[in-house]
Amino acid sequence: MNLMTFQADDLLHILNQDVGEGWWEAQNANGEQGLIPEAYVEIISYSEPTMPPPPPPPSYGPPASAGPPADTTDNLQQPVETQSFNNVSETRDYSQHENQVSPESYEDAWDDDWEDDNSSTTEQNLPGGGNFGLSQPNRDTKASSDSTKPGGTVKKSFSRFSTFAKSGGEAYMMGVMPTTKVSETDLVPIIETQNGYEWTPLSEVFSCQVTSPKKESKLKGLKSYIAYQLIPSFSGIRVSRRYKHFDWLHERLEEKFPTVCVPPLPDKQISGRYEDDFILERMRQLTYWVDRMCKHPVISRSEVFAHFVTCTEDKGWKQGKRRAEKDEFKGGNWFLTVQAPPSTLDQEKTESDIDQYYKFIKTMDDSVKKMLAVNQDSMRKHCGPFKKEFQKIGSAFADISKSFELDDRPYGSSLTIAIKHTGETYTEIGSLFESQPRKDLMPLFERLFEYKGMLSAFPDILQVQKASMVKVRECKKAEDEQKMDPADVATVAQRGDVVSYSTLAEINQFSKNRVQDFKAMIKDYLTEQIQFYQTITNKLQETLILYND
Repeated sequence: MNLMTFQADDLLHILNQDVGEGWWEAQNANGEQGLIPEAYVEIISYSEPTMPPPPPPPSYGPPASAGPPADTTDNLQQPVETQSFNNVSETRDYSQHENQVSPESYEDAWDDDWEDDNSSTTEQNLPGGGNFGLSQPNRDTKASSDSTKPGGTVKKSFSRFSTFAKSGGEAYMMGVMPTTKVSETDLVPIIETQNGYEWTPLSEVFSCQVTSPKKESKLKGLKSYIAYQLIPSFSGIRVSRRYKHFDWLHERLEEKFPTVCVPPLPDKQISGRYEDDFILERMRQLTYWVDRMCKHPVISRSEVFAHFVTCTEDKGWKQGKRRAEKDEFKGGNWFLTVQAPPSTLDQEKTESDIDQYYKFIKTMDDSVKKMLAVNQDSMRKHCGPFKKEFQKIGSAFADISKSFELDDRPYGSSLTIAIKHTGETYTEIGSLFESQPRKDLMPLFERLFEYKGMLSAFPDILQVQKASMVKVRECKKAEDEQKMDPADVATVAQRGDVVSYSTLAEINQFSKNRVQDFKAMIKDYLTEQIQFYQTITNKLQETLILYND
């Protein structure tokens, strides 16, 4: 089943929600079918069932009442229609009040789950031939219990503007301060360089290796999961983390830093949670993600990230987890930790620069998506048509050599051998085309996909700056109407500058990374391409020598 491309506001008909966690099978208006990531779409309507379900047996039915009959169709798993978004999905709360869980009970359950993972897990010696102690590919569909999840909720959404407003952005702009003072270790300085405003660079960059995935279980084997080992370079001490722990960190970073680009985590599996290829691909993508976090001047210095890559004890984890979730300096309040240059920004020029960068992000996003599509099509051709064409050529040469073998005159034997070798060479070339994407196209695809995720987050970051400028203009209007003191307006404008400084610093950070990353990835791609075609050339030259006598 191929992936299906779609655009924002496309209407899709969902054919199957049981393909694998994170993926659905869908059909577009043109009748084309394929796989789509559920995180990129929003359910907008359910198809009505063709007939109502049968009533329960009398002995088990509810007592008769004068009220209307209960609706028994809510829990049916039915085909749905979805509306796609531009890499952002909305959350709808369809749960009933009686099913809601308090934050405290959720927190305790999460902590208990973490404790189970560490205190009562076992590594399984599985019969499968995998490289990581993994089972044979698990292609079973989702359990029927999944149908009890709230219908229509695709994935928890993230809107930088709404998060900024709800988590204290408005309060920050208007000077409502938290009770806790900012400590020296929490300060985030911004400096002015010849390239513009930048985060203070790291004095020493560290790395964090993601390695040794193992299938582990808890509840006496009833629940299985993959645990990865993280090894930070500054300590060399291993810590075990599951995908859900990466997801928790991702939420904390997005929540804390409104103007810092936090790349999305790799998508969940299409099928086969414990297949070797899936585990290797996810491990590579998690490595890319952690590596980018390690290199970011703000994230790598944060307490929550340090806690994630260093904490080894259950008690310490729970304390750090709760401390991060109750952090007073997150969202709008995080700007209180930003040390911006004292000079006042030219608001008109700043907004012009931000608008120009938004256009750049949109153009780059379109070009990266196009490159991803071309890359994916090329991988398909390498493994299919290209391989088959060269193998057809090899088969044709092989047939000629077999026919020549029927004429066993001595002076023709060397030619027969040469033609047979030619056929084998072209068959080998076909196999080379099949295996080549793992060396050049796939690494390029993974890095481009990473940038696609970052580009999807950037418009929301720029919107935070826009929101702060709107508040500044509102206050200046109130000043003109003599509804606000000029000194208070100046203070609001100064806070707006802090938001703008942090946005400009993140733009510079992204731009520097972009130049370095694309230079490295295209250089690696071209190097592998040259080696690939040199290998083909060498094989053809070796075959040509056989015809010289």
